Amino acid sequence: MSDYDIVVCGAGAGGLTAAILLGMQGRRVLLVDKLTDTVETFKGELLQPGSLATLESIGALETLRHAGARRIDRLVSAGEDGSELCAMDYRWLPSAYDHCLTHTYKGILDNLIRHLPPGVEFRRGVAVERAVRDKAGRVTGVVLRKDGEVSAGMVVAADGHASKLRGQVGIEVDTTPYDHQVVAIDLTGVPELAHQATTTITREGMRVMYPMPDGGGRLYLQVARGLVNRIGKQGLAAWVDQAVAACPAVAPIAESVRAGVPTCRVLSARRFVAPVFHGAGMPLIGDAAHAVHPMAGQGMNAAIADAVRLAGAFRDVSATDPAAVDAALAEYNRVRRPELQTIAEFSHRFAEMFTTAVGIFGYARSKYILSCHGRNRRLCYKIMHNISGLGYQKFTVLDRLQQLGWPDRTADRLPVRRADVDGHVEATLEPR
Repeated sequence: MSDYDIVVCGAGAGGLTAAILLGMQGRRVLLVDKLTDTVETFKGELLQPGSLATLESIGALETLRHAGARRIDRLVSAGEDGSELCAMDYRWLPSAYDHCLTHTYKGILDNLIRHLPPGVEFRRGVAVERAVRDKAGRVTGVVLRKDGEVSAGMVVAADGHASKLRGQVGIEVDTTPYDHQVVAIDLTGVPELAHQATTTITREGMRVMYPMPDGGGRLYLQVARGLVNRIGKQGLAAWVDQAVAACPAVAPIAESVRAGVPTCRVLSARRFVAPVFHGAGMPLIGDAAHAVHPMAGQGMNAAIADAVRLAGAFRDVSATDPAAVDAALAEYNRVRRPELQTIAEFSHRFAEMFTTAVGIFGYARSKYILSCHGRNRRLCYKIMHNISGLGYQKFTVLDRLQQLGWPDRTADRLPVRRADVDGHVEATLEPR
């Protein structure tokens, strides 16, 4: 008999969600993480509607609201003069989850930890040294530093983009770095920030800003890769001052931006999708399976959705039955990997729209395309729905042409909410 039904390696958003959902199925779950506590970091602040639905299903949505999560109703794109080019309004969604929430990554993880079921044992400060494999090559447990070997019916690799476990079962990824970085700044004393995430395009790169709990906010400034290393910390402060002065949307909170420079971070972006989401009887979730550009707010949300798909595939499966486990993993891979390929491509296109708005030509091109979107609410809705995590609506060739300004007689039509006799809500197009 194994020590545990399942060992989840990594307590990020994906690992925690997997441990909760698998634990709710009555399984003996061990969750391990190399950190002794959750730490604050610049990532994973935005929870999409699909993730809100998952949080509510495990009882973790209201507790996050009570912990100060901020509501986001709109995603706004603006020109460098501050004028709104287009907006995607989550309140258009025919769903109870018609908004996003922002909180710190630490706050989101701590909230999930509070909802771990009694059947989940959580060990912090425990690093995974290697996977244990039987004579047939299947993963049957892990060796934990200090704690020794632990056996399990299944091991879940949720150990990040540099996953040690992924490499040990022979799954290699082809990582593509982006040619830019972002300077991430925490803002304080800015309660006036609207309930929206605003991305401003400028000739020097994008500027993204949105509200955070306790009257705070986050600001991300695009910068050329390697520039910060060349100019150093002293030069960075001057660069930030110049970037703020050139962006009317940010200029009113210049003092808060300057105050946040000493603790700012410089972040890089990469993208990859693993060729398969399981190996040797071990599934991959979260950053171990994929990485996408953060511009579309999909990274953490995709990890949470991975956990939902994995738990769904294992709903009626015994972790002690290798054949049943393999069948469930094949189903998880069959469903989830194509979804991630779509998300990755969408996130890449979305990011390119904003990050290539550099220089006169790049800025003019991005501004034109965003303005075309701004005049077409139907396309704005479609993009926003795809980002939301509530399902994907495929773009047609005609949609692509209309993104570039081709006439669209249905441009002003949005889905409207209609409740059937059972109270379910569905979307239909508004009449012209």
